[in-house]
Amino acid sequence: MNMKSPSELLDYLLTVCTEKGNKCIYKLAVLGFLAGAFIALGAVGSIIASSTLAKTNVGLAKLVAGAVFPVGLIMVVLLGVELFTSNCMLVVAVINKNISIKQLLKNWLIVYIFNFIGGLFIAYITIETHNFNEDSLMYLEKLALYKVGAPAYSIFLKGILCNVLVCGAVLLTYCAKDVIGKIFAAWFPIMLFIILGYDHCVANMLYLSAAKMAGINISFTGIAYNLLFATIGNIVGGAFFMALPLYLTHYNKKACGLTVCE
Repeated sequence: MNMKSPSELLDYLLTVCTEKGNKCIYKLAVLGFLAGAFIALGAVGSIIASSTLAKTNVGLAKLVAGAVFPVGLIMVVLLGVELFTSNCMLVVAVINKNISIKQLLKNWLIVYIFNFIGGLFIAYITIETHNFNEDSLMYLEKLALYKVGAPAYSIFLKGILCNVLVCGAVLLTYCAKDVIGKIFAAWFPIMLFIILGYDHCVANMLYLSAAKMAGINISFTGIAYNLLFATIGNIVGGAFFMALPLYLTHYNKKACGLTVCE
């Protein structure tokens, strides 16, 4: 059998989450920076690949963007770096009493900050080296203005479904036992979230910071507004729509004071 069973997956998830919860601040910072940079590179590549095509065929442009963007998450998973959105699943380690709430919050805070710094680093280099042509800048402007102008509830809901797919992709890579399997496991769910236009807080760090650096008329308040509701949605989607239901149904232990049936 070339993949883990659901119960084996949950054992592995708890092991991974426990290791993440016990990492020191230095490791979280370095690995968080790398994860933010990897996701940002995927985002930049997806814009460049699809922006001109978007002028004539929006659906095909979304497919192309979706085909390029997953490279970032593939690097995150295979290289074992720290991504905030997948780390939303650390809640199961807290519920299982493997780590404390304090360890969870430390991980989330440090990883989130350094994911943002990694994204800023790639955004700065992208704008300073003029990687974006005129079509890419127009595409980025449209995307950024849409994201900062969307209703908060819409951003929140898109954030939920985004992290259902992102955490689903990560869990599928945990199931796979070989590199090719992990690549395909990550690729298709992430492709889908890009095609559907969902809100991923770490990807939005790149989109919105690059837009600001490019002189597009968005405010810091607008950036914070989008990231706030996208982040809340990502936490809800990853923790409560993915990790917790799988833990309660597949992990053969007592959880939340309830005996989970076989």
